Amino acid sequence: MRTLRARLWFGTALGMGGVLAAFAVALYFAVSAALWSEFDEALVGRLRSLASLVEQDGDQVEFEAEEYALPEYEPSPHAEYYQFRRDDGRALGSSPSLGDDDLPTIDGHLAIPGFRFGALPDGRPGRLAGARFTARQERQDSDEHRDHKEHQGHDGQEDSGKQVAVGTVTVMLTVGRETAGVDRTLAWLRLLLVAGSACAMAASAGVLSWLVRRGLRPLDAVAGEIASIEAADLSGRVRAGEVPGELVPVVERLNDLLARLETAFAREKSFTADVAHELRTPLAGVRTTLEVALSRERDAGEYREAMGRSLAISREMQHMVDNLLELARADAGQLEVEQEPVDLVSLLRESWERFADQAAERGLDVTWQLPDACPVTSDGAKLRHVINNIFENAVTHADEAGRVTIALATPSAGGRVAIRVENSGSHIDEADAERVFERFWRGDAARSAKGVGRRCGLGLPLCRKLMTLLGGTISVTTSAGGTFAVTIALRSP
Repeated sequence: MRTLRARLWFGTALGMGGVLAAFAVALYFAVSAALWSEFDEALVGRLRSLASLVEQDGDQVEFEAEEYALPEYEPSPHAEYYQFRRDDGRALGSSPSLGDDDLPTIDGHLAIPGFRFGALPDGRPGRLAGARFTARQERQDSDEHRDHKEHQGHDGQEDSGKQVAVGTVTVMLTVGRETAGVDRTLAWLRLLLVAGSACAMAASAGVLSWLVRRGLRPLDAVAGEIASIEAADLSGRVRAGEVPGELVPVVERLNDLLARLETAFAREKSFTADVAHELRTPLAGVRTTLEVALSRERDAGEYREAMGRSLAISREMQHMVDNLLELARADAGQLEVEQEPVDLVSLLRESWERFADQAAERGLDVTWQLPDACPVTSDGAKLRHVINNIFENAVTHADEAGRVTIALATPSAGGRVAIRVENSGSHIDEADAERVFERFWRGDAARSAKGVGRRCGLGLPLCRKLMTLLGGTISVTTSAGGTFAVTIALRSP
């Protein structure tokens, strides 16, 4: 049941089976109710016909069956039964088929008789109906009326009635009839419904299997197209023109995923090539410096100078490798954030101390626009790393005797604290401003700068990763006047 084909087939078959079974059961009960209703109507007709033959003559109750032919009540394998009783239980008469047996008394009346299933006297399954009624009074003839008129009372009053009623007699009548015919019909109906339902289910299962296979062919086609896309070439896409409408969103999302994978793989290939290129340059510098130093005998000072240049290059290489490792950890989600109270004003001034001498050597005009204090809750170490990188870029890329502006804006509660660092001497076009966050991307002016690791195009990408981790943002702007500004924003406490 793990495949979509099996689930569709089983679910549809189960649903159709349930509907078919419910229909069969409903049909059976509807036909059964109709048959029993027709049977009961016939039984009531017999009950009322027999009741109409009961007549009261004085205090006697007579049954006029002798005047009519009632063959269904004669002894036979399919005989029917009836029996009359007074309300005190005394038998008044019964069908010849009943013999010495008795039928049970069933409460009811001729308008709404009572019914009961039970065994007939000969053991056959049957259905009984019963009712209580008042025997019909016999009408007096004209001679008796005249005799009664001659003997009227001395008070001169005349008997105006045309019937003489000694007293009404309540009669209880029970009729019985076998139900074998209805039982056979219902048994045949049950067999027909079960067999028909089974055949219908078998036919439906075959049709469903064909329909499911045919309906899922687009999935097989999509799977085939996906299988044809190789890891070495992710430029292929799944065609959405021939798939059903329900699969179009899936195909579109899949194509988007392939596009992102292609971009990611291309970026990784470029990243590997850039790492190899960036490492080759400092390694070549170290090798060249050592080969020149060893090409002839030199004094200790020259050897010391060569070793010093090699040490500086190796430190820059180590810094680049450290940045690469930090970026890899950030991509893998292995960096943890430790929230702590941080005063941004103190953090900015302490971080600047590392670059104050370099700024003075280059004759930079540094302008501070800071409040007295600005407390936030953040990871101080990671925030210091971001600020150090921004300061380093500002001091390194500012033009000689240029300017650097460090500003901190504190908005109202619920807003964001913004740190803005500007420097003059930018040679990056406004259209390329956002590309500074791409790994190993550097503008032409930056590539001509001295040094390797600290200006290899990893600092700002790492800063963006860290700011995202801290719940903040980082952005850059550049103007036609040669100003480059980096802004980081943090949530205010």
